[in-house]
Amino acid sequence: MRRAACVCLGLALCIGVASRRAAAGGLENGVYLELEGGGSFWDDANVSVSRIGSGKVKFEDGWTAGGAIGFRAFDMLRLEAHGSFRRADLDSVHAGSISVSGQGWAGSAAFLGNAFFDVPIPFFPVHPYVGGGAGVAIFSADTNGNSIHVNGDDTKFAWNAIGGILWPVFSHLELDAHYRYIKSDDPTVDAKVFGLGDGKVKAEFSAHEVVGALRVVF
Repeated sequence: MRRAACVCLGLALCIGVASRRAAAGGLENGVYLELEGGGSFWDDANVSVSRIGSGKVKFEDGWTAGGAIGFRAFDMLRLEAHGSFRRADLDSVHAGSISVSGQGWAGSAAFLGNAFFDVPIPFFPVHPYVGGGAGVAIFSADTNGNSIHVNGDDTKFAWNAIGGILWPVFSHLELDAHYRYIKSDDPTVDAKVFGLGDGKVKAEFSAHEVVGALRVVF
């Protein structure tokens, strides 16, 4: 009984210390793992289709999911390797005299190195932060319209800028909500233009994303 009581008391003290640290708004230093997901809203893109001409692509609202491994030092500096995937269905494609509606999707897998500056605020439950980074994005697309069939991928330089807030809800556990703007060089994918033969589709890419994340600090 005495041993059990000591164990219970020790657990209660640990929980109390962790809760007070979280309530005080403390940030944990160390290696962390992160999982995230949210909405991805692609900007309308100028597009150039060989053998047809220029035009514009519009996208439906999409989604994004990803994860990261990183390290925080000095309660404020974070460095991480981040990977994410985003996908959006096509709303419409207009190029030259050709229009395609609601037939296909586009996706982007991004692998970026990011740096963040967390702002620890003593005795405040949430902390703002800003950051960004650069890397590569692998684009893929699949459409099967009556006039254009796209099925290919391309790798381009990409970068992102991020601002958000984090909440240390418990020792070693943080919740995160942030806005991300991500952009890349223009990807180019192979296409078949019916009646005209093989061609290329070159389009712009940029997206606005609202993301929630769960972070575990070791």
